[in-house]
Amino acid sequence: MAAILRFAPSPTGLLHVGGARTAIFNWLLARKLKGSFLLRIEDTDRLRSTREATDQILSAMRWLGLDWDDSVQLQSESSPVQIETANQLLATGKAYRCFCTPAELEEKRKYAEIHKINHRYDGTCRHLSPEQINKNLQENKPFSLRFKVEPGIVKYTDLIHGETEIDNDTLDDFILLRSDGSPTYQLAVVTDDHTMGITHIIRGDDHISNTNKQILLYRALDWEEPVFAHIPLILGPDKVRLSKRHGAASVEEFREQGILPEALFNYLCLLGWAPGDDREIMNREELINAFVPERINHSPAVFDYQKLLWMNAKYLSNMALNELMPYVNQWLQEQNLKVPADRQDAFKLLVKLLQPRSQTIRKLTDQLIIFFRQPDSYEEKGVKKYFNKATYAGLLFEITAELKQSGSTLFNNIEELEKAIRSFAEKRDVSAGKVIHPLRLALTGKTTSPGIFEMLYILGYNEVINRLDRAINYIREQVMV
Repeated sequence: MAAILRFAPSPTGLLHVGGARTAIFNWLLARKLKGSFLLRIEDTDRLRSTREATDQILSAMRWLGLDWDDSVQLQSESSPVQIETANQLLATGKAYRCFCTPAELEEKRKYAEIHKINHRYDGTCRHLSPEQINKNLQENKPFSLRFKVEPGIVKYTDLIHGETEIDNDTLDDFILLRSDGSPTYQLAVVTDDHTMGITHIIRGDDHISNTNKQILLYRALDWEEPVFAHIPLILGPDKVRLSKRHGAASVEEFREQGILPEALFNYLCLLGWAPGDDREIMNREELINAFVPERINHSPAVFDYQKLLWMNAKYLSNMALNELMPYVNQWLQEQNLKVPADRQDAFKLLVKLLQPRSQTIRKLTDQLIIFFRQPDSYEEKGVKKYFNKATYAGLLFEITAELKQSGSTLFNNIEELEKAIRSFAEKRDVSAGKVIHPLRLALTGKTTSPGIFEMLYILGYNEVINRLDRAINYIREQVMV
């Protein structure tokens, strides 16, 4: 039988990286087993589920490259089948009507809380006689439908945790249908997974308590159970479940920060799982081939943002320019900036120079502004070191004059620019650095930048002279006073 796996998020917010990792693990196993990967939106929480959240989840999955087979299924659309399943359990005596009112149930809960005892439904309606049930129905008393949990032990094999069991005495008779007739999570999930033919389910450890109940439903319905694998949660640096208070926690937030989809995909794969060797940068085909659920760690994984940045930088530095430029063009559009036709090659050179110096797309594009705007300030430490000393300032004044005299032709060739700058320094018997450092500060406002000779070429003659003149005026008016 072909393997069928699924990802079933609730559309109540952005796709959390924990959910994304769950989706990735299911996707990897489905692709490895040459099976299907299905997507189901569990939208039965009518108050919190939104169309906007569904669209954001789908967008995040597409961005991560997680394709799914068949159309997206909405859990709410299969409620008639879920209700039919509940009535089947009622007809076979494995479920019963519960006429307890919300007020009565709340009173029982408070009693348990006051007396510090474990609260479970006490089975009041489980023991109603047929006459009492008929009388309540004739009086149109609202009722929910509860599953009969019989004494015994639930045992199953978890791909990660191994042999697992729980005593049914720890479970209460859980609700299948609410008093308004709507299906609960437990009923809906089991019915949908069975209808979709799901063979394997990889999900978070927080679902283990649900699994016990769901296995009872599978067995009561005489349905084949899927294989379960429960993965530990993702924690923040403080060993508490990763959330917004740790910073970015959703796929969309990492996307906005300039993390590449391939890098986030790769990093999440290795968050609690390892291929069995020392590989870290792995493409999708390698990840599919190496993925084995049994290698997922039993302990929670700690999200290491610096490791993600390191991995993202690796992916960014290895991108072909034609793959990188769409990100850059999107940034240009957002900033309402346009590269002149005759400066396209120079601009692309700047992109290539910044590529290995940037950890994220955002950090790269933020630095591209240097191409369009003169620095509005100069680094204080640079001013003190290079503008505030007569030797450096004097050399800046002189090189500016010499570049003006050389004219624009010199700026057509990087090698000629380097030769001219070094020759200038040599004639004055100073190191090239004493010319380069104040020159860089004047052009970029910073003490670090891509190679100065490339920057001279990229900015071009007119822009270089404008920036040097502005820096000289700053020195005269603000420093030499």
